[in-house]
Amino acid sequence: MTDSQIVQGILNNDDRVWKHIYRQHRSHFVATLRTKIFAPMLVEQDWEDIFHDSCIVLMNKVKDGSCEATREGGIFCYLVEIGKGTAMNLMRKKRQHDDRQQDAIANSLHRQDGDYDMTAEEKQKEQDAFLDRVFDAIPGDCKMLLKAFYWDHKPMDEISSMMGLRNADTAKTKKNRCMNKFKEIAAMLLESDEFAEEAVRASVERAALRELLKEESIMMKDKSIRTAALDIEDEEEK
Repeated sequence: MTDSQIVQGILNNDDRVWKHIYRQHRSHFVATLRTKIFAPMLVEQDWEDIFHDSCIVLMNKVKDGSCEATREGGIFCYLVEIGKGTAMNLMRKKRQHDDRQQDAIANSLHRQDGDYDMTAEEKQKEQDAFLDRVFDAIPGDCKMLLKAFYWDHKPMDEISSMMGLRNADTAKTKKNRCMNKFKEIAAMLLESDEFAEEAVRASVERAALRELLKEESIMMKDKSIRTAALDIEDEEEK
C-alpha cells in the first residue's frame, strides 16, 4: 500500500488502511522509538497506548492538511516523529506522578522544578480528552448512530434501517437529539453549533479509531498465542 493510498484511506475513514498500518508498522514503530529514546519507565502497554495516540494524531494531521504523502515511506517517518513526542510527554507525566507521590503537598499545584506552562497542542489534547469522555457518556444508541454517520459515512435511510427506526427523517431527528445530548454535557467548551458539529465528528472518529486499533491489538495477540502454541506442539512431536 503506497503512502498516497494510505492518506486517501485515512481521509475516507477506511478501516482497511488502519489495519494495514497496525499490522505492517506497529512493531517497527516501537522498535524504532526504543532505539531513539531511552525509556526504561515505559512498559509494553505504554508502547501500545503511544502507538494508538500517535495514530490519532496522524489522522488529525492528515485531515487538516498538515501531513501529505510527499515521498514513499514519509508517512511512517512522520508517525515515528509523532510517537517521539507522545512518548516524551508520557514519560514527563510519569515523572510528575512520581514527584507527586514523593511529596503530595508540595506538588499539589506545581511541579518542584517550577511551573509548567502547557503548549497549545497539549491544551488541545486535554480538551479532546474531555470531549472524548463526553462522547463515552452519551447513550450507546447515540454512539452507534453517530459512528455510522461520521465514521462510516452511511446515509440516513441506511442508518434508519440498521437501527430499526421508521425512516430517514426519524434517524435525522434522533441524530439531532444525540447532538444536543453531547452539547448539553460539553456546554462549557462548545461555543457554537458549528463548533459542536466539528467536536462531535472528531470525537466519533477518535473513538472509532481507538476501537479499531484495540480490536487489531487483541487479534494480533491471539494470533501470537496460537502460533506459540503450535510451535510448542511441533517441538513436542519432535
